[in-house]
Amino acid sequence: MSTLDHEIDAVNQLSFVADAYPYKDNQTIVVVLKAPLRKNLPPDRSILTFQITNFTVAAVLAAYEHEVVAFLADTLRIAETLLSQTTNQRVIHLIPLCMN
Repeated sequence: MSTLDHEIDAVNQLSFVADAYPYKDNQTIVVVLKAPLRKNLPPDRSILTFQITNFTVAAVLAAYEHEVVAFLADTLRIAETLLSQTTNQRVIHLIPLCMN
């Protein structure tokens, strides 16, 4: 078994990976995320691609952290900000009623 085969096998064992395989040009590795993640991500973030020369478990973990975890964290921050803004506006409108 080649080093690349070992790396692909190790990546396939990661909890968030559905499949990892060489693409048709044999210079690219495609890593497909598991369905629950894929459904909630934009298409450009649900599949990770790597050049064979840069493909390692560490590279997949770093890309997952950068592309998926950071995206979800940013989305959560935006949602929290929007929610807090609408909540503040509602409370401000109710303050005069509470003061009477």
